[in-house]
Amino acid sequence: MFGFTFRETMRGRFFLLSDPLTERKITFSLVAQAVQLRRFALDKTCHIAGHVTAEGLATNQSLVGTLKLLLVNERRLPYRFSFAGDDGRSYAFVGQKEFSLLAPIQTMTELPAAIYDADETEIARATVHFDVKNDLGQFLRSFRPGLFL
Repeated sequence: MFGFTFRETMRGRFFLLSDPLTERKITFSLVAQAVQLRRFALDKTCHIAGHVTAEGLATNQSLVGTLKLLLVNERRLPYRFSFAGDDGRSYAFVGQKEFSLLAPIQTMTELPAAIYDADETEIARATVHFDVKNDLGQFLRSFRPGLFL
């Protein structure tokens, strides 16, 4: 099956709703894959896997989830991934880039998000950024068409 893959890293800050005055660092790196172009043409979904570090919550933990590339019709990129915290509990990161012609670079590089616990209770809010200056070249070079089994 013919598809494509790319890599992305985003960094930023988050705060726990229980401690909103303490900002903490968060970073994630992921590989996104669409293994069937025909299916991708219908659902615009890439499967993602990688690692996340969220200060005081998760240290280099594996993440798995989806990234939907809904730019053409809906002008948005929803991210959703799950990961285990250092406490062994499950968490979900849910965010969305919303493209605007008035601020194209900002809206394509800034990802506001929330973090939920296993009970689907929001526990934190985050804003992460794609670093255009330092990461754009690597990001563009990571795009690969390919055959997947």
